[in-house]
Amino acid sequence: MRTQGYLTLVVALAGCAKANSGSNDPDAGGQGSGDASCGEICDQDADTVIDTMDMCPDTAAGAPVNHLGCSDAQLTATLQPFPAFNLTWTPTGNLGRAGGLTWTYVGIERTDLFHIYWLICDDPATPCGLSLDGPLDTAGEGWQFAAATSDMPSGKLVFTNTTRIALADLTTPQLDGRLTVTISDGATPIVASDVVAMHVMPRSGSHGAEIKGTSFTVVALAEVKDPAGSTWTPYADYYDAAATPMAGGGATVSFGGSFYAK
Repeated sequence: MRTQGYLTLVVALAGCAKANSGSNDPDAGGQGSGDASCGEICDQDADTVIDTMDMCPDTAAGAPVNHLGCSDAQLTATLQPFPAFNLTWTPTGNLGRAGGLTWTYVGIERTDLFHIYWLICDDPATPCGLSLDGPLDTAGEGWQFAAATSDMPSGKLVFTNTTRIALADLTTPQLDGRLTVTISDGATPIVASDVVAMHVMPRSGSHGAEIKGTSFTVVALAEVKDPAGSTWTPYADYYDAAATPMAGGGATVSFGGSFYAK
């Protein structure tokens, strides 16, 4: 079995062009007076960040800005290299056993970030899915979001797939697969969302959550069941109980999370 807990966590510096701080035209340089006599301390958009340090000119009047002079509306969420925000990440449990896999993130330093987002299965180089008959077939064994069984207000996201299990009698019966992910801040669910609602341009992820605090927990469990049955079983338990030609060697699973921020 290969379980990949990859976490791909550059604070966004916005795609804003630098203003001409020497302009005396308020329409060209922002909302300040355009008085060139201020010299090195001009702040033409009146956002409290002087023009020589301001990476985002023409900030809307009254909009909060970060230390670079950029407002929320002037920024685009960007992928963060892991670990970001000086957080501590602790993995416990097993994705294919009862209780599932728990990822705990603590000590997030938000500084002056407006938003932090955590996305599921966003790395195209390591597709997420489950296979019980060898390497992952990304064409059919990748996780697909299941809206009908997800409960996003409660922080619950469900993904499904189909796979096959290689048995010792050389048959490969088909199984349904399911990945259930819950996101919470202690005992409080964190509302899950799709990337459109979060205004994130992902690599390959479709869902996740905005992290508004300094810690959170993710619990994930991967299960399978015979399409003719009704019982979901943690995939590693199912594999161990099946008449397979090798112990654990024919199962492949991948699951991961990525951070975006602005």
